[in-house]
Amino acid sequence: MATAATILGSGGFVPTGTRETSCVLLLPEDSDRVVIVDAGTGLRRIVTDPDLLQGRRRIDILLSHFHIDHVCGVPYLTEVSYDELTVHGPGAALYDTPTAELLRRVFAPPIMPIGPEAIGLQLAEIAPGEIEVGGLDVRIRRQDRHTNPTLGFRFGDELVWCTDTEADPGTVDFARGARVLAHEAWGPPAAPGHAEPAAVGRMATEAGVAAVVLIHVPPKADEADLQARAAAEHGNVTVATDGLLLHQL
Repeated sequence: MATAATILGSGGFVPTGTRETSCVLLLPEDSDRVVIVDAGTGLRRIVTDPDLLQGRRRIDILLSHFHIDHVCGVPYLTEVSYDELTVHGPGAALYDTPTAELLRRVFAPPIMPIGPEAIGLQLAEIAPGEIEVGGLDVRIRRQDRHTNPTLGFRFGDELVWCTDTEADPGTVDFARGARVLAHEAWGPPAAPGHAEPAAVGRMATEAGVAAVVLIHVPPKADEADLQARAAAEHGNVTVATDGLLLHQL
C-alpha cells in the first residue's frame, strides 16, 4: 500500500506540546508522490522536518472537511518546496460550495496576505466513491454523524482513516477486513459529533480489523482511560502519538 504511513498530527482541535492537530502522511510505494490526509497544525512538520517527504516534490492533500483544526495548516504550504501540489476538498460534494471558495474564506486577504492560487496550489474536488491519488487506490465514504458532514478514507486494505464522526454502523462495513482502523476517540462523555473509545473498539471488532489507533485525541485526555475503554472491546489498541508509524503496527 505505502512504504510509510506516519501520523503528523494526532490531536483534536487544540494542539499541545506533544500533539498537533489532524494530519497523516503516506508515501506510496514506487512513486514520486506524497499523499497527506488533512491539513491541521500537524502539516507544519513537513516544514520543520522536510526529510519526511524523502525528497518527493509532488504532493496531494485530501481534506476530510473544513473545520479549522483540519485546514489551518494550508497557509504553511508557503514554506514548502514542491513541483506540484493539489488540495482535494469535498466542498461541492458535502456543502454545495466549491472547495476553492471555502478555502478562500480563511486563506485570503486580510486574513492571509495572498490566496492559494498565488503560491501555485491547485484545488480539486473529491466526493464519496473510489479514486486513485498519488498511486494509491482510495475509497471515500460520507460521514453524516458530525456537526457538519465529513469524509472517511480507506487506502486499500491497509488503512482506514475516520476522524470527526460519532460511532456509525456504516463505518463497520467501510473498515471491514482492513489491517488498521484509525478512528477518532473523544470522551466519555463524547462531545457532539465525536465517538467514545469503547464504541470505536466495538466497531473495530465487528469489522475484523487487526489494529485500532485512536486519533483526534482530546487535549486534556486521560490516555490510559482512552486505551482501557477501547481495549475492553478490541485486543490491539494504540493511542496515537505524533510520529507514530502506522505501517509498523
